[in-house]
Formats: sequence, C-alpha cells, structure tokens
Amino acid sequence: MALEGTIKDFGLPDIFQLIGLQRKTGTLTLQSDKEEVTVTFENGMVVMADSSAKRLEDRLGHVLVKQGKLSAARLEEALQTQKATLQRLGHILVTSNAISAKDLRDALQVQVSQIVFKVFRWRDGEYLFAPTDSVDYDRDNFAPMSADFILMEGIRMVDEWPIIEKKIPSMDLVFRPVVDHALIEVVEGEGEETAFGSLTDAKRAGASTRIRLTRQEENIFRKVDGTRTVQGIIDATGLPEFETCRTLFDLLTRNLISTAGRGAAKASETGIEEPPVAGTPVWGAVAAMCALALVGMLVQRKTPFAVTGLSPMLRSSQQLLLDDVSHTRLQRLDRAVQAHLLIHGAPPRTLAELVKSGLVDPAYLEDASARPFHYALTQDGYLLSPVDDGGRPDRTRLIERTVAPDRP
Repeated sequence: MALEGTIKDFGLPDIFQLIGLQRKTGTLTLQSDKEEVTVTFENGMVVMADSSAKRLEDRLGHVLVKQGKLSAARLEEALQTQKATLQRLGHILVTSNAISAKDLRDALQVQVSQIVFKVFRWRDGEYLFAPTDSVDYDRDNFAPMSADFILMEGIRMVDEWPIIEKKIPSMDLVFRPVVDHALIEVVEGEGEETAFGSLTDAKRAGASTRIRLTRQEENIFRKVDGTRTVQGIIDATGLPEFETCRTLFDLLTRNLISTAGRGAAKASETGIEEPPVAGTPVWGAVAAMCALALVGMLVQRKTPFAVTGLSPMLRSSQQLLLDDVSHTRLQRLDRAVQAHLLIHGAPPRTLAELVKSGLVDPAYLEDASARPFHYALTQDGYLLSPVDDGGRPDRTRLIERTVAPDRP
C-alpha cells in the first residue's frame, strides 16, 4: 500500500528513518513546486536517486568532463551509444575505457548523495512512497547508503547551511587566494580542531609561518584562482556541494581566500539550484523544525507507516541523532566565534552578540534539547561547551581556545 502526505505534516527525517527501520524496498517520490526527486530504497538502504531538474546521467557526464576525467567528445560518443543500446551511461564509459570503474563509483556516490541531501533543504512539498518487490540499480558500481547515514548527514547539512550562506549566498561567487600557495602545508588525518589552530597564523598572511590544511582543504584551495565560480570549484573537485562550500567558508573565515566578484554559474548546466539569499529567517525555522521532528519521534506513537510505539533500537538511534545535532551546533558556534574574532579583533562577550552580528541563527544558541550552550571568556581566550541536565558545563566536550594577540 502506498504511503503519502506532505513534508510539513511528516518531515523527511521521519520518512527516511522509518523506511530504514522497516527495511522497505520501493521508490520515494518527493514533489515540490519546482522539482521532482525520486529516491530508490532496497531493504531500507538508498540505492539510487534522480531529479527532474537534471537527470542523474546527464549530471554524471557533466561532472566527469569538468573534472577532466572525460573529454566532451568521448561523452558525446557514449551518449550516442546509449541511445542505440539503452545501456547505462556509466557501463558504456567503463567498458569503452573512457573512465575507470573507480571514477564511476566515486562520481555516482557523490551525485546520488547530492540529490538526496538537497531535499533536506526543502521547506515544503509532497511525498509518496510506493513499495515494490524489487528495484533496479547499478549494483556493480554503487554502494548502498544506510538511511541512518543519510539522515545524520542531512540534518548536519540543514543545520550548517544557514551560517555558510552568510558568506556564500550564491554559486556564482568568485574567490581569489590571499596567501601564497608555497605557504601551504598538507597534513594527513587532521580535522577542523587542527585547522582552526592555525587561525592566527592565517591572519598574518605575510608571515613565513606554514599554514596547515588537510588534503581535501588543500585540493579546494588550489582550485581558487580568481576566475572559477563556487559551482566551478564544485565541478572541478568532484566533491559534494555541501562539503565544498563548507570548506570554502572555513578558508574565508581563516582569511586564506577573499571574494573577487561574481562569475556565471548557470543552474541549467549544473542542475544545482542557487541557494537562497543569506539571512533568510525561514532557515532558522527549518533547522528548528528538523530538531523538533527528531524529538517528536521519541514520543510519537502513531505514524503513517503503522509503527505502534518505538523500539529500543529506534530510541537509541534518535538519541545519537540528537547528540549529532548538538555537536554540529557547538562546532558552528565555535566557527562563529572565530569569525567574530577576525571581523572585530576580539571574541564576543556573549553568544548573543553572534546573533546580533548575523553570524548565527538564534536557534544555534541551544542544543537539540533546548539547553543553552555554556560560553565564558578566559584571560587568554574562551571556553565553549554543552551543559548537562543540571545546567553545568560538560567538561568531556569542552572546546578551549587560546586567542593569540595580533602582532604589530
């Protein structure tokens, strides 16, 4: 029996979670006023996604050409072969040695996940899940993605997009490097804690201090050349839209790149919509609604999927998701404090100043359980952490930063 409704009444986190929990096989169709997206599930795992705005195979060929892994001429040949044989484009490209099997697997993973994650940014729409006995997808080249993974990444993206859009409101922005490439040092296996540790060194761009970047950050930084748009950088790296924009935001915050104007990023060629103008108040509502939807699943006893009560496995999964949302918001606050430091020369006296400066939405001042984060200035920096049920700072997840004074 088909299941249908509106996203306002039953949010995407609920839909993905319950399809995964019940190990459903079938097709989920999501319809907005501008686009229709289909997500295919097999035993609760996402195995395919497509969009009416830009077909997956058209997007796949376009990205491979932009990455330099496929020539436009070879793509055109493969498309002609596809018309004649009705084979999958990826199969044609691999069997003709136009690309490697790994190139195809990597590109499919990015393109499918990008289609799926984009719907988490939808404000409204309708859904229809039609169960089937079996589904068809490229089993040789696509690794199924769990609904839990999709859910956690989707919520993280929704939570972080608003602050990213403060700096990157459009895909046609062009950035230029501020520091010399020779100052970059690639570090392996280090995350954002290490990256932010070099913040004050980045501020002193003219100094001889080496600036440490992860390999992915360095890859994106190399594509910033004063001519490529944000969309061009996404296409050139082959990385997901969200991860690329998140890294560009970090590079901007660390004063390693700066805005150089606007270029011509055409949505009709990329199939990727330009995000809304930064600061749109409804994004705060979207983030809050997602958090409320997660909390609602803890107490919801009836669902369109006819689940009566919640199993211990679901409760455990939901707690993990709530913790992930809280951790993401804490990291966003830390980035916002760093941005405030760069803009104003000092960290904010209170987290409320970040809201006044337009660096965060008010919803980010609290964790997923509506508990305010703890923030305190120290003699040489600041402390930031979640709080426990008693309102005491959680020392196990404490972020402690030292703010080095500017050199004359």
